[in-house]
Amino acid sequence: MAAGRAGFDTEGAPSIGLSGLDPSMSDEPRPRAQAPLSDEARESFRRTAFVLGPFPVVSQTFIYREFDAMRNLGLDVQVISTGLRQPEDDRFTHTLRQVQRTAIYLDYRSVRGIASIGARLVSPSVLSTMRWMMGFPHRTPAKRTRAAAAVLVAARFAPALAERGVRYVHSQFAGFQTEIAMSLSKLLGIPYGCTWHAYGIYRDRNILKEKIAGARTVMTCTRYNEEHLRALCPEAGDRIRLAYHGLDLGLLPELSPFSDASPPIILAVGRFVAKKGFAQLLDAAGILKREGRHFEVRFIGDGPDRAALESQVNRLGIRNEVRFLGVRPNAEVFDQIDAARVVAVPSVVTDAGDMDGLPNVVLEALGMSRPVVGSRVSAIPEVLVDGETGFLVAPGDANELSAKLGLLLDDPTLAARLGRQGRMRIVRDFDVKKNVRTVIDTIAHNASGAQARVS
Repeated sequence: MAAGRAGFDTEGAPSIGLSGLDPSMSDEPRPRAQAPLSDEARESFRRTAFVLGPFPVVSQTFIYREFDAMRNLGLDVQVISTGLRQPEDDRFTHTLRQVQRTAIYLDYRSVRGIASIGARLVSPSVLSTMRWMMGFPHRTPAKRTRAAAAVLVAARFAPALAERGVRYVHSQFAGFQTEIAMSLSKLLGIPYGCTWHAYGIYRDRNILKEKIAGARTVMTCTRYNEEHLRALCPEAGDRIRLAYHGLDLGLLPELSPFSDASPPIILAVGRFVAKKGFAQLLDAAGILKREGRHFEVRFIGDGPDRAALESQVNRLGIRNEVRFLGVRPNAEVFDQIDAARVVAVPSVVTDAGDMDGLPNVVLEALGMSRPVVGSRVSAIPEVLVDGETGFLVAPGDANELSAKLGLLLDDPTLAARLGRQGRMRIVRDFDVKKNVRTVIDTIAHNASGAQARVS
């Protein structure tokens, strides 16, 4: 079974129209054959380490799909994790569990592990790296302390990476993980690169320009993010690259006829936090009920806003129309998508600047031929084509959200047509087996020719 999950994870962002595509499901775009990987690329990849936090966790399926695709191409995937080694969990794929077995963990529970960090601290190279890291203009004292911790964590990992012949490190997030990668780069004399997501870019934001300046490549999963980073650091524009995530289409359930469930279901999936816009979805549900429509809203996920959302349900008098299903494994998420008339992704930008990037459920719903109503936030319009694969609405506008949801509740034929076109969009542009080659080729190039040292 694929990994379970707790939740996932613009105005003016480019969208690609589908008006020239035949909406028939019988004529999906066919994937193009790709050149085989060279032996040099395989060897370079074998000497790469990915820097992650706790691993594996159920909310990072977008990363693990790429790891699965890499392993299925015969590539080694070496992970270093700041978390603790956990028992293997059959919610994760067999391929990912193989990656877990060879991962290097921080092991900070053991006296020996902590002692080894202290011993390394007296090394001239570690002291030099600490002075270098402290010279950056960190945003807050807390982030400066975190960066110091990143140097110590890197000192713990460095000997094991040198022993394994690692000559390139690649972080998967813009915050602590990239600070570890920077420190490893300094300690080992090897290059680093990154793949960044929305939270680190828009919420964490610590020394982003300095991180970009030192990286071989910064990849990011949406064009919205790419343009933001290019504007932030224009002198490094040629090293900032778009690398969309994708779906393994072969793992999606067999497509079923469009659901005629009564009442029709509106599905929302994600962590219960403000940026998901679930409070606005409940307001829209209240409007739909007052208009006399019959429907059911189902939420999959959990989080700190759970109590506030349940209180809002009671206040709006929609207890009979709303169900909270909790955290569910992927197979059950897919079952719920299959049963839905429409999937709602009502994301908003919080006062602190936190926002979604490209929520996984947008790709999953469209990949399963279910239309999406989503906000014009961040990268959602890069996938969701208004009026062709679903509808876009202004973030936070419950009236517009209810109006678009109402159209699809009232017209199952329209919902089915938008869903079919959405499926074609995903097959054409968001197949992980195709998209992951951008990541593989970039990393293999960055890793080629570098040699590690430990001083």
